[in-house]
Amino acid sequence: MKIAVTSRGKDLNAEVDSRFGRCQYFIIYNTETDDYEVIDNTSVSLGGGAGIQSAQTLAELNVETVLTGNVGPNAFQTLSAADITIYAGVSGKVAEAIDEFKKGVLKPYGAPSVGDHFGAGGPVRETPTPSGKKRIAVAAENDQGLLANVSAHFGRCPYYTMVDVEGKEIRLSYKVENPFSGSHGAEGEVPGFIRSQGADVIIAGGMGQRAVGFFKEFGIEVITSATGKVKDAVKAYLEGNLTG
Repeated sequence: MKIAVTSRGKDLNAEVDSRFGRCQYFIIYNTETDDYEVIDNTSVSLGGGAGIQSAQTLAELNVETVLTGNVGPNAFQTLSAADITIYAGVSGKVAEAIDEFKKGVLKPYGAPSVGDHFGAGGPVRETPTPSGKKRIAVAAENDQGLLANVSAHFGRCPYYTMVDVEGKEIRLSYKVENPFSGSHGAEGEVPGFIRSQGADVIIAGGMGQRAVGFFKEFGIEVITSATGKVKDAVKAYLEGNLTG
């Protein structure tokens, strides 16, 4: 089996690149021979369509599995159409990621892990979002998206359900694995991660004042005391019935 790992360097000791379409390199690893080759990602400089082009390149190389940090909707669709299994939320060294894959530790994703233009920096908004449009991150107990239960702990939850809304309508939702779910320093690390996902709002069951301060430094609105299903919590927030 051929595995493609998004990488920041040209060997197995390099860090996994969090971007798919605009990663610096692809390390193509053969699980049968334990050999690998390094492919320069020529899609890095594309103005648009980097994820699609990168996915097509891997399909032409007969890759069967992709290990990466994040994958957007267009790349996800192209990879899925080519019957390439996608493992997102991967971090650390390339060699460690491959080892975790071999051991069955990693879990395949059934949906994009981020929204459009993540690799180009799109989700990290330096200017206010368009009027009526928001991306809401909801701490979730599992990977069931809108049907997941809201987690009582914002930092140690296993997943976040990312919900794009316009006005009072949900336009898009997808799950993102929390890379800091087992970290004792989650309250300091998660706000930056949520910011990197382009979220304007974080909804959770509870949160300490120190963590609230971190989120506010990133310009992220904090909503607590949420319970029940993610979908219901988002609806309550949009209707003004759930506040910080």
